[in-house]
Amino acid sequence: MRSERGLDRLVTFLDAVVAIAITLLVLPLIEVLAAGRDEDLGAVLADEVGQFGAFALSFVVIARLWLAHHRIVELVGAYDDAFLRVNLCWAFTIVLLPFATEVIAEFGTDRLSVGLYIGTILASSAATTVLVALLRRRAPLRRHGVPAADVHVAPSAVLTGLLGLALVVGTVFRSVNFFALFLLFLSGPAERIVRRVRLPG
Repeated sequence: MRSERGLDRLVTFLDAVVAIAITLLVLPLIEVLAAGRDEDLGAVLADEVGQFGAFALSFVVIARLWLAHHRIVELVGAYDDAFLRVNLCWAFTIVLLPFATEVIAEFGTDRLSVGLYIGTILASSAATTVLVALLRRRAPLRRHGVPAADVHVAPSAVLTGLLGLALVVGTVFRSVNFFALFLLFLSGPAERIVRRVRLPG
């Protein structure tokens, strides 16, 4: 296991990645306003409603991904190479989200843009699930006094499964596209089913 200072640096780095990614989301909006300087503000906002919608959606997505990661970090007391590598993979998905957001702003419900956007969120959720599984299985990673029973894999695994289903539905059925993300509202009932059959976590 690595040093406490090393863990602090890792968490600080990951938080900075999230902050930068959220900042990058707003840059295209600034460019929109600069390009439409000679037009009526209302007209500019109406013309670029897709861009603003994509920004709002991705802000919420990144915030939710960070909150899930934050809850994991609260249980962590040390780290190893596997935990470090998975965190870097998670950071990569966060960095990719501003690009995926710009893609959906430009290409709308094109099948590839839907796949890229939902696929990026899926990859981030999968990395989170692996982190939780590592934390549950490896006691030295957990903060002192945190038992394995306090680390729940099921919520993250269910969310990842639903995102995988949303990716398939959203890309196969073009009329569904991003509405496939509404499948995530099934996470509560799905978690209850998982717990009823007594899967780990």
